[in-house]
Amino acid sequence: MPMIVFLLAITACWKSDSVELSTVAAHAQDCPGATGDRSDVVIVSVDTLRADRLGFAGHPESLTPTLDALAGVGHVFDQATTPLPRTTPALASVLTGLRPHRHGAREVGDRMQATSTLPAILKDNGWRTVAVSAMRVAGPEQNLDRGFDSFEVHHDLAADQLVAKALSAVSEVSSDCPMLLWVHFSDPHFPYLPPQQWVRDVPTSECRRLGERAARGDLSRVLLFSDQDGMASGVLDECRALYDGEVSFTDNAIGQLLDGLRQTRRENPVVVFTADHGENMGEWGLFFEHGPDVHDASLRVPLVIAGPDVPVGRSNKIARLEDIMPTVLTLVGLQDLSEDELDGRSLTDVWSGSDTQEWALAESGSALHARLSNYLVSGRSDRLHCIHGPQYSLCGHPNRPYKLFDRSVDIGLRHNLVSEMPEVAQRLRVAWSRWPVERTRQRAVRSHRFSLVSTPQLTGDYDLSLYDHLADPGLSDDVQSEYPEVFAQMEAVMMLWSTELDEANVVIPDRSVDQEEALRSLGYIE
Repeated sequence: MPMIVFLLAITACWKSDSVELSTVAAHAQDCPGATGDRSDVVIVSVDTLRADRLGFAGHPESLTPTLDALAGVGHVFDQATTPLPRTTPALASVLTGLRPHRHGAREVGDRMQATSTLPAILKDNGWRTVAVSAMRVAGPEQNLDRGFDSFEVHHDLAADQLVAKALSAVSEVSSDCPMLLWVHFSDPHFPYLPPQQWVRDVPTSECRRLGERAARGDLSRVLLFSDQDGMASGVLDECRALYDGEVSFTDNAIGQLLDGLRQTRRENPVVVFTADHGENMGEWGLFFEHGPDVHDASLRVPLVIAGPDVPVGRSNKIARLEDIMPTVLTLVGLQDLSEDELDGRSLTDVWSGSDTQEWALAESGSALHARLSNYLVSGRSDRLHCIHGPQYSLCGHPNRPYKLFDRSVDIGLRHNLVSEMPEVAQRLRVAWSRWPVERTRQRAVRSHRFSLVSTPQLTGDYDLSLYDHLADPGLSDDVQSEYPEVFAQMEAVMMLWSTELDEANVVIPDRSVDQEEALRSLGYIE
């Protein structure tokens, strides 16, 4: 059955109360202790997927028929955001309903500390829980397996092959039991190397060549991320085409997944489609990367929810990844079972008209590459790290002397000037005492229209910029003087948010050798 027809078919079932009631009645005693309405729950997440590169989001060159069809039978949240644009923190928020500083994973690869999770609650109430992930930083090593009966990680496995793994895992689950299935795809993550048949007929040879070099380790990715010598901007159109090819390839695989589930599982599933974060394509000077800033390119994510009692429609209301857990629990009748006070709220309030949520709160990740000099502090506390002034960078390494570099003539940070310019080095060291490595980050307060961004400054304070992201999607014009009342209101929210984050800025978690290797394989560190 074609994917679009399948989605329309299951929509017809979702709208039939009699079908849903008979399904519950037929299986009410098959899984001991099962409670709730017993719908299957399917969560599909795609790594590094921009919210604006899908057909249902208005991208004119998109080839995403599966997801467009899902959006046509579900509820689309056009202003959904991630609380932190890195994989592990974002997905941990999906599973816990908590913001990263509360669930404990505030950087990619960090271990989640929270124990009350969506799969754990569903498992305790009779669901079988299965996860299949294509990312090493989204799995058991980060404690994301809490509550899952089975959890498979197939690092960087192509989307169609990952679907085969997922359907194989599902085949081990009795159809008499309700099931939670989470599948996390990795394909749109850089380097963009989709099968050629999924790429539109535009030149892509140079971007693909650079991606292949990066995949082999022959090219330092930070050179692309920072657009050194125009390396990234010169191939931007080609890379966008390859990125769109990755998205189309993944869309096709998601169609295979949903079709396979239709053939083997019960009708009327709750389906959630989203992403962990987006991807900067030159916005604010960052190319083919995500994390160290809160630009909408990385902060916004697609979000579609479909299933029983979910009305077809679209919303510009605030929606966040931390809202997914309470929403799913509400849809399956288990909304009162979370042990934690959640940061998220049920999005059922949006379509019921009772929602009062005004703000999405977010922080960036840290600038993990020490040579990303357009961020105030970069690198890792246990490796090379730097603080960057307008011209000079002071860099340190555990148990090694600090070095000073003049980026105007030494962009590669190779020639140490600390003995020649000790006063400059000392000024930067003083500034560094105000800004902890890995915790010096941008912060954001976002409404359905405005984004207030707080950026750390060398002087020790934060610079605030207000953007009208509906009128200015590039977030290039500060409009705080045009909207002083909006600015004042959002500044008050930012002050409370900053205080909360400052109080959580104490501990940097330990990392294992395996965790570091996982980050290196993904290009996050060198």
